[in-house]
Amino acid sequence: MLAQVTSPDLAQEAIRRAMRSSRLTNATRVSDSDMQELLTALAAEGGPIQGRAVQIAIYGVEKSDDLDFSFDRPSGKNAA
Repeated sequence: MLAQVTSPDLAQEAIRRAMRSSRLTNATRVSDSDMQELLTALAAEGGPIQGRAVQIAIYGVEKSDDLDFSFDRPSGKNAA
């Protein structure tokens, strides 16, 4: 969803920063409260990313369920 308002590379960078600041870098599952922290960190990016983070948060309230991020985990020396 973020790639709809910014480039895919910038979207990935924003997600990585948000995951680091939310201490979710090594998470394979994200609870509702973790997702709220992640989206708050994304919203701190400002601009269109902030707007999209708010939209995702609103959607998440309607469809709350743990999300599985295991497919998107980095590997190798950048994994930590």
